[in-house]
Amino acid sequence: MIGDLLQGRTSSEETSHLGRPWQFLPRRYSITPVMECEIEPREGARLRASEQCCALFIARGTTDLTITEIASEIGISQRTFYRYFPVKAESVGPVFDWSIRRFNAVIVETDPDIALTEVLRLAFRASLLGESAERTLQLYPLVFRNSEMWSVFMRRVHDGELSVAPVLAPRLGLAADSVAARAAAAAVASSIRIALEDMVTAGADPETAYVRTLVQFTSGPLVAAPRRLPGMGSPPRHVNLTSMGGANPTP
Repeated sequence: MIGDLLQGRTSSEETSHLGRPWQFLPRRYSITPVMECEIEPREGARLRASEQCCALFIARGTTDLTITEIASEIGISQRTFYRYFPVKAESVGPVFDWSIRRFNAVIVETDPDIALTEVLRLAFRASLLGESAERTLQLYPLVFRNSEMWSVFMRRVHDGELSVAPVLAPRLGLAADSVAARAAAAAVASSIRIALEDMVTAGADPETAYVRTLVQFTSGPLVAAPRRLPGMGSPPRHVNLTSMGGANPTP
């Protein structure tokens, strides 16, 4: 089934640090384009702070920095840091959120006559490669080594899955809340995650890994598998939950 489907104004404290090392990049120089119509000014400041946190982690080659160090280096107070990010791990979250928004925007904005697989490739390129390529290549290995940031990343994968379903649905002629649209969204989100994992663990080219993984979802072993493996009988009528480590069966 999946194979068929996929064939601003800021406070004085927030601006007073401009000109210091690790300053917020002015909007025209920011790696992450922030459009006034897409994001509130406060969220724009939070996003630029997140960009600077990511740049700092990359420059140091580690995420093992205290909040005191981070706030000092990017030129904000600790109070402002905590207002933007409740915990240190969340300092990478707005950059992930931007990637999701950018990915979805490309799907919406691209000519509907272009094949969906190509649209998805363009969306991946726009959100994680291009001007963001160096950040992607250097940041994700650090994120994946930090268990708290890894958890933030995984939550954003889930958020991305939820947000892309209604974006994909019109191109597929489906209801946004249909199982088919949700399954397609899960395939897309999982392909992004697997591609980034392959990039980090095996040195794979992320775009190539992404396209390859999408192909596996659309025409891989699950699609080609027989209905029943040789030698397999019918499944038992009742499952012994105790033997599976689940709840005790009802008497």
